[in-house]
Amino acid sequence: MKIWARLIKDDKIAKDMIYSSSLKTSASNYELWLRDICHQLDVPNPVLLNQHYKNFVNFHNTRFKDDDFIESLDYDMLIIEDCKE
Repeated sequence: MKIWARLIKDDKIAKDMIYSSSLKTSASNYELWLRDICHQLDVPNPVLLNQHYKNFVNFHNTRFKDDDFIESLDYDMLIIEDCKE
């Protein structure tokens, strides 16, 4: 599993990374990936809802907007996207 994570500011990619994991897709693994990605990007963890995971499974991406974070986010959005190999 490879995930492309990117932070958007003013409609531009401000920061991005490719995250790799050997774990299979599941809700608990998605939460682990998200925590690790946020740690590596040095941003707070968003509040993770079931709908976020469903969007990732169904549409291969999830968008976390500023409202999805308890702490303030210096970016407009965090996008997590499944990179098909």
